[in-house]
Amino acid sequence: MPLASLLIAIFIPIALAGLSRLIASRGIKPIFYLVALLGLGLAGGAIFRIINPSLLKTIMGRSIGIFRAWPTETTVLEMQPLFFPDGSFSTSVAWGNFTTGFFLSLISLGVLIYFIVKRGEADKTLFVVWSLIILAATLSMRRFGYYFVVNVALLTGYLSWLILEFAGFREAAAVPVETRRIVKRGKARVKKRWKSGFRITTSHIYMAFGVVVVFFLSFFPNISPAINTASQTPFAPSDAWCQSLSWLKDNTPEPFGNPDFYYELYEPPPPGERYSYPETAYGVTAWCDYGYWITRLGHRIPTSNPGTGHRGESHLFAAQDEASANKIMDTYAGSRYVIVDYDLAILKFYAVAALSGSSKEQFYDVYYYYEPQEGKLKPIRLFYPEYYRSLVIRLYNFDGNEVIPQSSTVISYQEKINRDGNPYKEITSSQIFPSYEEAEAYISSQESGKYRIVGNDRFISPVPLEPLEHYKLIYRSDKSIMQTGAGTFSEVSEVKIFEYVAD
Repeated sequence: MPLASLLIAIFIPIALAGLSRLIASRGIKPIFYLVALLGLGLAGGAIFRIINPSLLKTIMGRSIGIFRAWPTETTVLEMQPLFFPDGSFSTSVAWGNFTTGFFLSLISLGVLIYFIVKRGEADKTLFVVWSLIILAATLSMRRFGYYFVVNVALLTGYLSWLILEFAGFREAAAVPVETRRIVKRGKARVKKRWKSGFRITTSHIYMAFGVVVVFFLSFFPNISPAINTASQTPFAPSDAWCQSLSWLKDNTPEPFGNPDFYYELYEPPPPGERYSYPETAYGVTAWCDYGYWITRLGHRIPTSNPGTGHRGESHLFAAQDEASANKIMDTYAGSRYVIVDYDLAILKFYAVAALSGSSKEQFYDVYYYYEPQEGKLKPIRLFYPEYYRSLVIRLYNFDGNEVIPQSSTVISYQEKINRDGNPYKEITSSQIFPSYEEAEAYISSQESGKYRIVGNDRFISPVPLEPLEHYKLIYRSDKSIMQTGAGTFSEVSEVKIFEYVAD
């Protein structure tokens, strides 16, 4: 397949160039070139379908697959659609990545297309086609903005020059050799004119105005973002992660028996075969986002990494009982340690819910209650028993310890529709019971209505939790102040490491 793809990539440009020369030499209208391309494409696809349908499927899948719209509820940030990062239309991502450059580049593209169609400036065609393809990919997945940034810079620069040119700037013309002497003779007269003073003309005003417009459109909006980007490292491992993985490297057994193995070169296994690990090897399970950190800083083998993608960790961390979690851990080929952190338990739990086949609404939801002093409904996030029973919460929020609730809250609620036609849940009553069993008994005794046991604090469970027998807390990073609830800040450890002890 790679050889066939290489041959196709070599001969198609040659064939297209020959077709272009043939049409030009015969005086045929350029529009027929596009018709010929479409016909050849369909004919080629038909031939491939007959000769090697699997190759055609592979080529089409890899070339067109990048434009496939990613689900708007995706949990992978860089694979979200540019204008629909959370399922609803927003220009915040485009502005955050390119500021005015993105929108100026679209205007510039339109101008270039106009020049190509009306003026026949074919030299710009390749650049326009390249820009349109990368733009389409970026709209599908924001990750392609890494490549589109080059087009944005060139397109914005081109539009900026058009503005300056319109304001009066022109490219410097070459001075003819014959006029040099005349220029020299006139130097004296020019000096005399300068002595009389510089006069501002209308053309000078236009040029100055053009410079100001370009500065505030292209440069000024990017100054602050550029400074912030240069002074921050938002996706780098935090101090707590570096500290934790250094501890992991220094205080856990060497998976290959020799700490220098990490720096050694070794032969990859033959095609179709897997690398043969020694009996001492073991894995470290964490959210796939952290896989490369575990390898680079901890010198350990992660269950998954951003390259391998998700390998079922969401099902592990969303597991509602220890037996289900252990079954998943046992499939990870000897994974001995589990790492959880603040981001996963607090900020990324929605991803755990979504990738485990559920939704965040099955673990927590937003309710509204009437505030008499303000005379309006106010939102509050309430957590269900399923949230507290999930493994990641039992590990991070409660260190795997037994939890006996001091009280349990039961709410009753009604499902309503607001003025915009959107559904919401309004709390009609709230009762606190001294035990979880009494709260359950109260709900069972109700003949009608909607009731739920809820908690409003991530770190205070309204349901009893049994101690985890196979997960032992062996390390926690230094505590720091973090937000643990709505407006609530507490001292918590960012990273925690547990040892998994299989039966």
